[in-house]
Amino acid sequence: MEDTTYTLNIRHPSKFVYEVTIPEMGVTTQSTVNLDTALMLAGKAIEKHLTTRYLILVFVDQQEYQQPDLRQQAVLGVAELGIAPQVQRRERHLVFELAHPLTKEQARWLDEQDGKLFDRYYTKDEMEVALNALREEVRGNKEAAPDE
Repeated sequence: MEDTTYTLNIRHPSKFVYEVTIPEMGVTTQSTVNLDTALMLAGKAIEKHLTTRYLILVFVDQQEYQQPDLRQQAVLGVAELGIAPQVQRRERHLVFELAHPLTKEQARWLDEQDGKLFDRYYTKDEMEVALNALREEVRGNKEAAPDE
């Protein structure tokens, strides 16, 4: 596991108001009346960040469906550049926020269902999921913007 450094910015705008911001996580604690509480809330945010995991179940689409123009352009672009001749598969994902790390029994069940109930599964941490959501949002904004 790589080392990660977090910066705590402590803001004290008035006598009984403290806020702690952690820029690397995009977190700002709620205003509190003392520094101890603000630091405790920041610690809890860091702990959640380090321990929250998501389970992603992947289902491969079996039927063909009409692709939007942008997807078709991407397929053609990838083929023309010689990256890959065709789309390997289309997938749908179900994302679950895990309440706690998987137990051995839960992991064993997932392994048994892999390829049966769903095509595959994997886990991601909170930062990876947030990054993917941001990428999807940017893609959605690009699709919604009129052509210039």
